Amino acid sequence: MATIHLACECGKVQGTAQVPAPSSGNRVVCYCKDCQAFAEQLQPARILTAHRGTAIFQVSPSSVQWTKGAEQIRCLRLTPKGLYRWYAGCCQTPLANTLKPGFPFVGLIETAIVPEDRTEAHLGPIRAHAYPQHADPVLPEEILRTNRVWPMMIRIMLKILGWKLTGKGHPNPFFSRDGQPKVQPEIVNK
Repeated sequence: MATIHLACECGKVQGTAQVPAPSSGNRVVCYCKDCQAFAEQLQPARILTAHRGTAIFQVSPSSVQWTKGAEQIRCLRLTPKGLYRWYAGCCQTPLANTLKPGFPFVGLIETAIVPEDRTEAHLGPIRAHAYPQHADPVLPEEILRTNRVWPMMIRIMLKILGWKLTGKGHPNPFFSRDGQPKVQPEIVNK
């Protein structure tokens, strides 16, 4: 079992993700307009890659635990039905994205992973670049040529199904047992 250490920029929010191996998660860079818009709500220069992507490590909810500062965690949704996007209110560090509570999935934003754990040895390789058409500037040809989005999508769907069948949706660091967000989400575009 490997421990990935989590912390906001100012250190008031801290936690861990326990993963059996790097292959138990799914590492992607997402360039979708919503990930870019979430970054714009906080501090994009700290979050986005050189091509306006967000680096994400996808794990089960039960693998994530906040050990300090959970009261600092805030939630934002870009629309009433959009992803739940979690961040540290103390310093605006993005922490994670989640789907509806019935789907056991946490996309940890890599800026919430301590720098020494943001390595291929801890997180595995980047498996895909999602929504590369929204990258700015355009991604290098080598990345576009080798990008494999559909295998990554199938992989995460199978992981979500496996996490659901094995009960890894609970405990959930973001939702109560009855499926309510632990923090009332702020809706940006009602």
